[in-house]
Amino acid sequence: KNIMSKATILGFGARTPQEVLELLTKAVTDCGIATVVANRSQSISLALNNAPYRVFPKNESQADKTPSDLLLYCLPPTVTEYLGFSAEASLVRSTLLDSSNNTVVAIYDPKTSSLIGDGAEKVLAAISGDGNSQSDLAGASLVALSGLDQLAASQIGPSKRQDVVIVVGSGGREHALAVALARSPLVAQVVCCPGNGGTAV
Repeated sequence: KNIMSKATILGFGARTPQEVLELLTKAVTDCGIATVVANRSQSISLALNNAPYRVFPKNESQADKTPSDLLLYCLPPTVTEYLGFSAEASLVRSTLLDSSNNTVVAIYDPKTSSLIGDGAEKVLAAISGDGNSQSDLAGASLVALSGLDQLAASQIGPSKRQDVVIVVGSGGREHALAVALARSPLVAQVVCCPGNGGTAV
């Protein structure tokens, strides 16, 4: 029984980098990835349905052998986004550290507009079964995640919270903004002016 491989795209939001779209197109057409699942990456799904990408996954019988699954993660550009969607980073980290899992993990860095670990060709080689490429990508991915962990650690905690934010207004929207800002690890204090009964708490 041939198990169909999938590519899971995680955390791209509205970003549609050309390098990622080309990688996914080649993963489907050349490597035999059968399905592409987008989580918090709605624009990637839309872009893959438009020209010039329009990818149509192969049938099981078309693939020479079953390729590895792919987990493609967009590195959050800010600590706030990283902390807000920490479950995504935890999934990536657990996939990398699970020795029984044969999933290829690739990370896209929006700050450099490139894939971490030698680009798309290395990712395609890893999907096709090259163990060295998969190990190189895993190492580069763990380094990128630990870099974000260090950055987050340097910016959170009571002693690191420096910013005071003033929200001007007294309506429901201002209340919602004040609540969201108060939950941010980067904000020490929220001041509402003039405020309302809800923001006085």
